Amino acid sequence: MSRETELGNDYGTPRVFEAELPTIDFPPVSRRKHGEVCMAIRRKDGRFLLHTKGDYPDAVMRLPSGGIKEHEGLEAALLREVWEETNLEVGIEAFVAVIGYHDGTNRSEFKSYLFIVHETGGKMMSNDPGENITEWREVTLGELPAYSQHLLDISSDWKNWGHFRATAIDTLVAHCRNDPDPGA
Repeated sequence: MSRETELGNDYGTPRVFEAELPTIDFPPVSRRKHGEVCMAIRRKDGRFLLHTKGDYPDAVMRLPSGGIKEHEGLEAALLREVWEETNLEVGIEAFVAVIGYHDGTNRSEFKSYLFIVHETGGKMMSNDPGENITEWREVTLGELPAYSQHLLDISSDWKNWGHFRATAIDTLVAHCRNDPDPGA
């Protein structure tokens, strides 16, 4: 049984699709074969966490994510990454999507596994200072499209990365608007 099927049985069948990007020749899409977990972390008040890092252009905000280690299960990677970046204890609400990437001609082996998790405890802090997270922001579902647009509007060498990161936000918004309480 694949790791997607196992988690789909527990947390809902994810939407599986390929997003077209202007190019797939940028990290992490071009370099990481094991993919990433992408975390829509829902705070106790229902807002989602976004973050920025010191090297991002225009202090652009995005959903947190983290690489999957070789031979690491998706659920283990998800919980490890949430702990490393936020120190929060969470419960998994929904397995939202498995997102592949292509540029019209080439396909990447890289995939993003998008989950919604809800905060159950812990104190917000980074357990991995190497993450270089400089700001966290809590936003409502209705505010997320503006953050996606900001990512799409990046006009520097980060433009492809911006499209890549906007895909996860757009997928989350579409999921939540179709099923506003996926954990029920």
